Amino acid sequence: MKVDDDPVLASALAFWAENRPVDGLPTRREIDPLRIPPHLFPYLILAEVVTPQGRVRYRVVGDEMVHRWGTNFAGRRSDEIFSGDYRAYLEGAFAQAIEQWQPVFTASRFRWDVGGFLWTRRLMMPIGATHQGPVTQVLVVQTWPNSLEDRRTDPMVIVPGTAPVENARPVLVKT
Repeated sequence: MKVDDDPVLASALAFWAENRPVDGLPTRREIDPLRIPPHLFPYLILAEVVTPQGRVRYRVVGDEMVHRWGTNFAGRRSDEIFSGDYRAYLEGAFAQAIEQWQPVFTASRFRWDVGGFLWTRRLMMPIGATHQGPVTQVLVVQTWPNSLEDRRTDPMVIVPGTAPVENARPVLVKT
């Protein structure tokens, strides 16, 4: 799996890269909601950096994310929502994007109720206070690529202690 395999993630990466100065970061001004392609909104999450170690506060959560997770987690921190290995995984990926000033691609496989598994892909793209940093926010675009194929439209139900069952290693995406 890679970013190019997902047209929504590829579009998000192109938008981020087009607004990024050479050897710098796009700022919140460049990543203005009025400039974000509308087809990305349902999959969008805007996270505020709380610590360089990847703890974030979710500020904006798109409709598809609310639907998939079954709740709007805007205003909550990563350490309030996630725990254990999955929290470490997500915060580690955020930390990598924050430290490297580069997008990070991740994928996870969740247990979907008792009916099977569901893959998700996410692209974490850092946003700077200025073009020279520090990273203050991360734009995340997350998709559920097999949900349409499986015709699964209900919110995801995570079976306690089993989700996610697999996390792909976070990968830096060079632009």
